[in-house]
Amino acid sequence: MEEVKIIINQISMLTLLGLIGFIAGKTKYLPGNAGTVISRVVVKLTAPLLIFTTLAKRELSIDNITSILGVYFLGVMFLVISYFIGSAGSKAMRLEGATANIYKMHSMVGNVVFLAFPLLSSLFGDDGLFYGVIFTIANDTLLWTLGIFLVNKHKKTNVKENLKRLINGNTVALCLGLLVLIIRMVLGQSVSNLPYVHKASVFIHDTLNSLGSTTFPLSMLFIGLILAEIKIEKVSDFTKRVYILVLALFKLIIVPVLALIFLSFTGNWIDPIAKFVIILQLAMPCGTIVPALAAEYGSDYRSATENVFVTTILGILTMPLIVYLMQTIIK
Repeated sequence: MEEVKIIINQISMLTLLGLIGFIAGKTKYLPGNAGTVISRVVVKLTAPLLIFTTLAKRELSIDNITSILGVYFLGVMFLVISYFIGSAGSKAMRLEGATANIYKMHSMVGNVVFLAFPLLSSLFGDDGLFYGVIFTIANDTLLWTLGIFLVNKHKKTNVKENLKRLINGNTVALCLGLLVLIIRMVLGQSVSNLPYVHKASVFIHDTLNSLGSTTFPLSMLFIGLILAEIKIEKVSDFTKRVYILVLALFKLIIVPVLALIFLSFTGNWIDPIAKFVIILQLAMPCGTIVPALAAEYGSDYRSATENVFVTTILGILTMPLIVYLMQTIIK
């Protein structure tokens, strides 16, 4: 129950940060492009620094490697399962065209950075953030391949350009962080025995980490600004769009519970924290990057923003439930 109290407290804090962004956006206290600017700062600068500093200071072992591979491949597996569930739901509700494609994309792509990173860090510390980074790479693999195909399905797709997007600040930071981690593992204590090198590395790490840690409040500020941009005429309009509520049910409860049941039978070959991270990442609301991509490619931007709004609000209520189930089933 302690973890449930922690997540409720953390979600309350994150909600307050998001509310600050929402009010700043609604009152025009911040300029209209503030959300775009903050998003780019996070994606291109603070998140890569956070990823690099998180990886660079870790110790690597055989158990870590097993869990890293488990998080990546199980992440891909469950995201693909989510896609097929979304496809079945889309077909059953007779969605068509760009709306159907966005629905399928959102059933797979979650808010695995902006909301997940602050939550994982508060619940599990550096270990949670570390595995969260690995899951993000799994998410990005599908986002920039299958996801771009879906959002751009009504146009000609340049596969080579989409694959190039896999090389971004996050993946570069991941590679550099792993490189430093491996070098530290190979050299061992010999680095620590060089006082100037050790002091310099600590100074650089702390400096970069101070900027990388701003990812958490900036992410929530961004989510608040994004939600402020959504035009809400009547709340009843959302209840008429039953497909969004069905998407929320699949994404926030059914898929995470399926993953929870599966992972409860996997034994000890994967770190329990890694299991929790997989489940929580799958329980994240719809990814905020999808509306931006939908607008860029001329797809259904309105549907994408509505998906984000509804699942984010409902996700605040469902995540404590998922954490409670995790603590009950996975010891």
